[in-house]
Amino acid sequence: MIGRDKILVDKKRIMIVGGTSGIGEEVSRILQNTHRWDLDQFIPTRDFMDVTSRHSVETFIEMYGPFRYIVYSAGANQLAWINAANVTDIAENLYDVNCAGFIRVISEHVRQYPEDAISAVAVSSDAAEIPMRGSVAYCASKAALNMAVKVMARELAPLHRINAVAPGMVEGTPMTEYIDETVPVFRGWTPDQARNYERQNTPTRRRATLQEVADTIVWALMGPAQMTGSIVSINGGR
Repeated sequence: MIGRDKILVDKKRIMIVGGTSGIGEEVSRILQNTHRWDLDQFIPTRDFMDVTSRHSVETFIEMYGPFRYIVYSAGANQLAWINAANVTDIAENLYDVNCAGFIRVISEHVRQYPEDAISAVAVSSDAAEIPMRGSVAYCASKAALNMAVKVMARELAPLHRINAVAPGMVEGTPMTEYIDETVPVFRGWTPDQARNYERQNTPTRRRATLQEVADTIVWALMGPAQMTGSIVSINGGR
């Protein structure tokens, strides 16, 4: 593990994409409270960078980089049956945020600062490996993200470490709120039926907490040094 004395508190050392809500916000909280990072120095990238725009990513990294740590917690979802899915509006847009955005951020940072080592963690999902009805675009985009992590890890080693953390359902995130509101209507279930179905398919019989997922991300971000190209599951054994 990297010791606290090796962690710089400068705002130029960490970027949390999606750091103002959900998992990204919890990562920020843990870094501040447990690892004594100065949260006031964090840059709210949601307000300044569009991950779907190469120019926006390039400009942001040029202005605020280089970074030592990158957490990519941006994500989008939209349920649709396959016979009703609009490929342009759903599949391509979800892929752009869930996978291509991460590729843009890492590739642009490496291009601009080729000698500055980075440790990056992308927030993936167990949907990358578990087929979920109505989620073809989301599942496919997260599967693509996992493979992008593995490929980038091979290309960028040994200087850079690229990993992903893949949770299942996480209590208290905007994504979970969307699922809770949409799935019962989408599947013709009551909210209780939807939650019972989820519990039956989760051996631990519960959702992960924000802190459990964020703790895993911080661990992957800061070490061990030999870990790269890993997809760390935290989904209750699904």
